[in-house]
Amino acid sequence: MSEPQPSPPDKKRSYFWPIAVNLGLLLLEALASGGNADSLAFSVVALAIINGVAAVIMGRAGRMHYVVAFILSVLILLLIGLGVCALILQNGLHGEH
Repeated sequence: MSEPQPSPPDKKRSYFWPIAVNLGLLLLEALASGGNADSLAFSVVALAIINGVAAVIMGRAGRMHYVVAFILSVLILLLIGLGVCALILQNGLHGEH
């Protein structure tokens, strides 16, 4: 007789969608700010705080994969966002020389 087929592996869901959403929001803010480093820095810090709160909420709910995703989002936002602010200030693109 034929052997039973093995069950298909569990569908892996991506838990890193917060990173993609936050990078998209960061890109939109960079385009909307028009090179103003102050508003960009404020929005980067605000997004980092929101993601930190989301990580705490997901931690209390027991969803550790989301905690990792939101913490990585915070780190990436701070690294990329504040790096872009530093480049804007260094190159004098903010128009306030």
